[in-house]
Amino acid sequence: MSQGEPTSQVNELLRQGIEAARAGQRAVARALLEQVVQQDERNEKGWFWLAAVTDDPHEKQICLGNVLVINPDNERARRLLQQLEEAAGLVLPTEEESKSQGPGRTSVYLAIGTGIAAVALLIVVLAIVLSSKGNDGGDVSSGERPQSPPVAAITPTSETSAALLATATKPPVPASPTAPPPTWTPAPSKTPTSAVPPTLFPPPPATLTGQIIMRSGNVPADPANQPIVLVRPDGSAARTITPPNTRGHAPALSPNGNEYAYVMYAVGTREYILQLDNLQGTDPRPASVYWTGKPTLIEQDMPTWSPDGRALAFVARSLDSATPDLYYLQVIDRQGDPAQLQRLTNDDTIESWPVFSPDGSRIVYVADLSRMAPANPVDLRALDLNSRQMFPITTNGAALIEAAPDWSPDGQTIVFQGKASGSQHFDIYQVPATGGTPELLIASDADDIQPRFSPDGNYLVFSSNRSGNWDVFIFEFATQTIYQVTSGAQTDVANDWGP
Repeated sequence: MSQGEPTSQVNELLRQGIEAARAGQRAVARALLEQVVQQDERNEKGWFWLAAVTDDPHEKQICLGNVLVINPDNERARRLLQQLEEAAGLVLPTEEESKSQGPGRTSVYLAIGTGIAAVALLIVVLAIVLSSKGNDGGDVSSGERPQSPPVAAITPTSETSAALLATATKPPVPASPTAPPPTWTPAPSKTPTSAVPPTLFPPPPATLTGQIIMRSGNVPADPANQPIVLVRPDGSAARTITPPNTRGHAPALSPNGNEYAYVMYAVGTREYILQLDNLQGTDPRPASVYWTGKPTLIEQDMPTWSPDGRALAFVARSLDSATPDLYYLQVIDRQGDPAQLQRLTNDDTIESWPVFSPDGSRIVYVADLSRMAPANPVDLRALDLNSRQMFPITTNGAALIEAAPDWSPDGQTIVFQGKASGSQHFDIYQVPATGGTPELLIASDADDIQPRFSPDGNYLVFSSNRSGNWDVFIFEFATQTIYQVTSGAQTDVANDWGP
């Protein structure tokens, strides 16, 4: 069926395939979408969504090439195909070159019955894609330019962006436990390689403001710690701000954007030291200068700034404690006043990932109860800094393992990475700041971690190994589009987006 309107059966298969893709069920989606393009080889939407649920770059080329033959005006497909071709070392013809070559003579439609991978990419696709733009006509195999497709042209909308990135929303949270502790740190790709993975997602808009701070480098022997790097949200102007041969993790930008805190890994003593510095690297100091005379704190980790920039919250373990606790540290001077350090928790709960509310009155954090209640190991809690009362944000216990929360600038929402029972990967969820049932926000068949709001609350920065390597991505709430900030062989894991 290559001509006319798609049948109701094709439309239903397409609808089911799109729903499966959005829910992260890629194998199911692929089987359904292959049926769509078998029955309607000119189904632009079917080819486009099929490109979303296959991981093989060669197969994506085939699918996106067919999208462009059906609809040469699909700029999103053209951009993704260009990125694939550039990564593969091929050169896509310019529009002028394509027009000068004239129409192609070979059919570009692909037999799906034996699977996409069994079909060789027809290079003629690249030669005729642009030459077929803007004209009516018959089947390409007869030497004529293709007709207008039976399905409306796909433009860069929230729907197509979600498809290419397997974004899902609002699934049920499963209910039985299997997960690492909430302080899990992503490992790099199993086999370090110098090859640059293909960039399959569009770059962020150049209009995005602020700066993203991340750990970025290629130290395979120490994947959890890398140099600390600043980069613009569009991926430009990256620069290392830690001293040479210094590496660490969990960097956080001050509210004014002039300072940062991070956890430095001391190679000699193998300690984790909470460190502060300005962005010019001229004022490095350990946070311990602020609590002179206080007991030693080990395993210092996960710093976060108060909204006014006068304090840090972090986790650490004292020598008299078996588990990490939450600490609050004023950083307004260096006089060594013991009152500048306050211990917020002192129990058998493993506390981690503190983040201030926008008004500075509360801290959301991860509470691991596995030492006391193994059946209900991990949930999110909020601590009121005035009353020191704790309030539950999630109560799903083992059904979902939470980590790395962040509070929206308007105070209404908390996002976090979570691993649902039975899942092999972390996804990104959101939950009302007053508590409730988490909703799935971003999902893939890889790990999506450490979501952090943009200063205006309209975007999230997060990190993922969905490309086969740890890279940084941005999610836009309004359109549900995902953009790719970094690509390369190095480990890139973002932890904050500041002014």
